[in-house]
Amino acid sequence: MKKWFKLLTSILLVFSLTACGENGTDEGKNKDTEEMHENHDQDDKVKESEIGKLTVVKQKKDLNQTIKSGPMNITITSIQAATLQPNDEYKEAFFDNKDEVTIVTIAMKVENTSEDTISIYPNQAALTTNTGEQVDADMLLSDDIGGEFFGKVNKEGDVIFQLDAPADEITKVKYIVDGAHDTDYNSLSDQIQVDLEF
Repeated sequence: MKKWFKLLTSILLVFSLTACGENGTDEGKNKDTEEMHENHDQDDKVKESEIGKLTVVKQKKDLNQTIKSGPMNITITSIQAATLQPNDEYKEAFFDNKDEVTIVTIAMKVENTSEDTISIYPNQAALTTNTGEQVDADMLLSDDIGGEFFGKVNKEGDVIFQLDAPADEITKVKYIVDGAHDTDYNSLSDQIQVDLEF
């Protein structure tokens, strides 16, 4: 019962913080989460928002590392490790009541190069680290860049992972996600595994 209440609280928080996007783009995106996503492209090392205080510890920009999965291209553009001190009202719903968490953000572009409908879910990935952790992507905080791609379309956004290891100890990560599949659920490639270093 407690788990269901926690899940319901999380969902209600997400909906209560939702703001309509301008000009029809990113409709329904959480403004505060968006600020956290955008921080990895700024020179500022510390950013405060309603969610909390985010301190960038290390980042790598302009990676432009492309991985193919059938007709799908996933281009990892940057990676960032940061420390987040969440505000009290967000601790229980999003961060298991922790005073501090490590946030690893992987920014990427996903593109279907074919006219076919292809599915891939880069925001449902796993991450392993040199510190021995393995975690799944945080789907509440990550951008919705997965699903069906109807022909030659693309999506762009951040995939976010919460970790316990201090950000300054993370030097290498492995991003792992299932390959693309077609509308008949035929796999179009093997599992994707990408090694990234800070």
